[in-house]
Amino acid sequence: MSDELIAVFGDPDTASHALTALVREGVTRARIASPAPFPIVEETGRPGPWRVLGWVALVAGLTGLACAMALEVVTSKSMGQIVGGKPVISWTAFGVVMFEMTMLFAGIATFIATIVLAAIVRHQVARRARDAVTSDRIVVTIPLDGANADRREAITRCVSTATEVLP
Repeated sequence: MSDELIAVFGDPDTASHALTALVREGVTRARIASPAPFPIVEETGRPGPWRVLGWVALVAGLTGLACAMALEVVTSKSMGQIVGGKPVISWTAFGVVMFEMTMLFAGIATFIATIVLAAIVRHQVARRARDAVTSDRIVVTIPLDGANADRREAITRCVSTATEVLP
């Protein structure tokens, strides 16, 4: 990646205070790499592409519902069953299959989207930052592109509470 400063924090509160100080300095492009979904990740305004998952689940669920309805209607009409005056297409009888296929499609699509999005996001964070993340450490990556010496010093002061700062 480009020129960046990597600060490693031992707890989310310390990282949150450092992010607040960075925002006061005008740094808005800081990225977080954390082992858990701490509220600090939302503070950056860039929590990742996870808000897409709801739409993936909705579209896949509706697709599953449409497939279930089509499958049941086509199957019922093609069987040529004698139903004694009852409707061949009975939506109440189809309800269970429609629900199951809706959930199946939504679940599988969300699982696959989670894997794909995690792979995409993983490659957006520098390898040094990914390697520094453990179960008890949060990493804040601050881009320093084109920053002069005074700006770099101000940013370094903001993350002075970090347990480790990697230049």
